[in-house]
Amino acid sequence: MANEKRDASPDASRSGAETPSKRPRLDKPADALPEGPAAAAAAAAQSSAGVEAAQAAEKAEVPSSPAPARETDSPSSRGKQRGGGRGGRGGGARGGRGDKGAGKQGPKSRTRDRNDAPREGSRNAETAAKAAAADASGAASTGAGTAEDDKRDKLPKKKVAVLIGYSGLGYKGSQINPGTETIEGDVFKALVAAGCISEDNSTNPQKVSLARAARTDAGVHAAVNVLTLKLILNPPSKADETSIEDHINSFLPSGIRVWSILRVQGSFDPRRVCDQRQYEYTLPTHVFLGPKPGTPMYEMLEKARAADSSFDASAWPIIGASKDFWSAQPEGSDFLADVQAKKTWRMPREVLEQIRTFVQAYEGSHNFYNFTVGKDFRDRSCQRVMRKLEITEPFIVNDTEYISVTFIGQSFMLHQIRKMVGLVMLAVRSASPPSLIPETFGPSRIHVPKAPGLGLLLISPHYTEYNKRITEANSKLDELLAAGRIDDKAYGEQKRDAIDFVSLGLKDRIDEFKQEQVYKRMWSVEQDDLVFSKWLNFLDTFVGNDFDYLNPKGVIPPSATYKKGENPEKTRATNADAAAQAPSAEVAPPSDDEEGLAGDDE
Repeated sequence: MANEKRDASPDASRSGAETPSKRPRLDKPADALPEGPAAAAAAAAQSSAGVEAAQAAEKAEVPSSPAPARETDSPSSRGKQRGGGRGGRGGGARGGRGDKGAGKQGPKSRTRDRNDAPREGSRNAETAAKAAAADASGAASTGAGTAEDDKRDKLPKKKVAVLIGYSGLGYKGSQINPGTETIEGDVFKALVAAGCISEDNSTNPQKVSLARAARTDAGVHAAVNVLTLKLILNPPSKADETSIEDHINSFLPSGIRVWSILRVQGSFDPRRVCDQRQYEYTLPTHVFLGPKPGTPMYEMLEKARAADSSFDASAWPIIGASKDFWSAQPEGSDFLADVQAKKTWRMPREVLEQIRTFVQAYEGSHNFYNFTVGKDFRDRSCQRVMRKLEITEPFIVNDTEYISVTFIGQSFMLHQIRKMVGLVMLAVRSASPPSLIPETFGPSRIHVPKAPGLGLLLISPHYTEYNKRITEANSKLDELLAAGRIDDKAYGEQKRDAIDFVSLGLKDRIDEFKQEQVYKRMWSVEQDDLVFSKWLNFLDTFVGNDFDYLNPKGVIPPSATYKKGENPEKTRATNADAAAQAPSAEVAPPSDDEEGLAGDDE
């Protein structure tokens, strides 16, 4: 019956549009459609009420200054303009999706819409004409600015590897963390300011697929780290004679440098493709001196040695060196006087060789769950490969003797290197045997304090296999170019550079940066803030059983182990208790919460 009513409708007979298939199409070529405001009115009428509304719309006058809909339209008409009937905005669930939704309504609603079509179509046509006039006015007022914005948003983006170096002082780690100062945060801001990231993507690094080879902890530095993301490589603000690297560096502080930007393969993942990472940890040699007589750590060590009848103090050169040092200090000397005296101390050769024996015990594949946080002994991700560890010869800076330890491993976990260095310090200065290191790879959970982040430097991630593939691919491109099978443009688009700062000719610049921005600042902070001395002072004045594994036999007793559910990152005696029992504890290192746990590697 609904179809009979529709066929008999006088509106339908006037329009000559007996069926929907006879209605004009909106996807005809531009030359087949009317032009001007009437075109917009006709389009609106066809989408809402059919040809009848279009005829009524052609007769409607377009006002010179469109009035706000709230003042000219009734609430019912405004609702129909937004979504078409009861469907709400955009043709919601109850009103259907646009024209298709209207076709699914029941007979009653179809009859009502048909009878209202001329009136409603006229209002829709008028609204469409107003919108067209407003758009034309807006385009005239914005002019070239809109065109320029559209052009900038459409600039091509390429996936690249960004080689950066930085000093971590003053930053809460490298990885972006909203609300905190991070290395990646400053780099991302600089890329936006340089025009390498559009405004549309400036609030979310995920939109440009930001990733990194390694994330560094609070205060940790990097000579070379690798970020990957999609960048605009020729932003409008860059001068033709300026390299993209120099352009970005002009928006960065001197402690952060972009070394090179390289095109990479679309599947390149800086973390997963990385073969190994090389770190360096620099520390003053006086940290290996034994604890000051009278401190809880000193008393604990003396008790353990007295209980072992086989212990021979003469076999441990650090014991004799420490005894000579502390006997030369005035009785009742305070913390600052002790530190000044430590700076003049020089480590015996025998102690250096013993340290080398300790660090070499880390080499190989081991379970390093005791050297990170939040991991269980059975977690397979704790199995890591340490490929090479080396110690430099001692060197003098600001009248203080230092050494550096190089770590080359497949990958590192959160805090792993700092804890490895921390255990070596404690073991050597307490005359514990090197056999203690393998004990820590077993199931006994112990508290290994992490050394200060100040001394840790990421030298570089290594991409040996990736570079090999790139070399082979470039050789094939050379052959294709020589044979004339590709042109110079295609050759340039497909060629990729190896990720190797030495082959890129960056070594001298990076070495200068390390000297000026990393080492000098590192040594200056240690001289002024006494970071390492404060850290050791805290450990020496701690009261508890956490460090009972520092004994002549190199075994881990039950008193030093943590049970399931206990957190070995927090000592079982509070700092306040330690300070109350040890009056010499003037200072304590910052807590983990104050340092900001960004992590050594992912």
